Amino acid sequence: MPAPTKPVPLMYTIYRDVIPTVNVHYNQWIERAKTIPNEELRSQALDALARKKFHCEGGGVYGIIAGDRFEELIQFIIAYQLICDYLDNLCDQSDSLNPNDFRALHRALLIALQPDAPHEDYYAYRDEKEDGGYLRALVETCQGRLRTFPSFAVLQPHMLKMSGLYADLQVYKHVKKEDRQPMLEAFFAEHKHEMPEGMTWFEFSACVASTLAIYTMATYATKEGVTEGLAKTICDGYFPYVQGMHILLDYFIDQKEDLEDDEMNFLFYYDSKEQMEERFRYFVAQSEGTISKLPDPKFHRMLIRGVIAIYLADEKVQKDPEMKAQSKEIFKTGGLHTLFFFVLNSRVFRKKSKGES
Repeated sequence: MPAPTKPVPLMYTIYRDVIPTVNVHYNQWIERAKTIPNEELRSQALDALARKKFHCEGGGVYGIIAGDRFEELIQFIIAYQLICDYLDNLCDQSDSLNPNDFRALHRALLIALQPDAPHEDYYAYRDEKEDGGYLRALVETCQGRLRTFPSFAVLQPHMLKMSGLYADLQVYKHVKKEDRQPMLEAFFAEHKHEMPEGMTWFEFSACVASTLAIYTMATYATKEGVTEGLAKTICDGYFPYVQGMHILLDYFIDQKEDLEDDEMNFLFYYDSKEQMEERFRYFVAQSEGTISKLPDPKFHRMLIRGVIAIYLADEKVQKDPEMKAQSKEIFKTGGLHTLFFFVLNSRVFRKKSKGES
């Protein structure tokens, strides 16, 4: 059966099939995290699980186009996303500012995409090491699911590239505050020749900070017959523009908190609000173009409009008159009827993801 490409059937499928399946596997990881021996590691794992479930619920939507590999794909996406969220907590909420520590931790993401690779000492630079095999279990779950996907070998190089860029970004954004921008600028300089003209270092940072391309590629890895050319098309469909749009949205809703907490926010580097709005619209328009070349383009178009709507519906935007007005300016580009339908439904999604009634 083809994936639904209209709002009502898609939302129905998400609530009927995706969310319950995610809940089953997510809850199993909560129980596993409760057994972590080290108090600090256990606390960080459970905190990530408590606060970031909507990442897995959103990623799980890709399962809809995985056919009979629906559940296995969702298991991969949950495990991979939990590694990301757990490691982000370990880097963000610890006293460590050691880039070697951050790189050793994030090796787990690369090993997770190599089914035959042995584990490394992910906690090599940490005093806290006893996680009861939690991180290894997440890695092994990813490896085990990917091993069975028929086209994984063709998509693996592109997945590893995106994972490597993501890991590099996580290293550079968590070092000493005064070193972050210089390291991120140098990171961009290494890859500028691969990027579209006009992209800045902070936009590039946003583009590599998302995992959506990895999940899309994992989705098509479940299919037979993916060619080298199609593998590149699938990666290019999401990187850089869809991923950049995703993370810029994330920074958009967090900008007031980040200003108060003196945190790095990539939106603060635009010269003006007008420039930021113009670049947002550009990223949305480019995203529409790149996903049109993918298999199931209508499904992916619906998804990115859903992503936009979920962020627009966030209470941080809805309760702030300035941000609410600005969000309407940013997203005046097409598909507004679909967009506003999703806004209404995404409020329900947010409530469910937070356990509200």
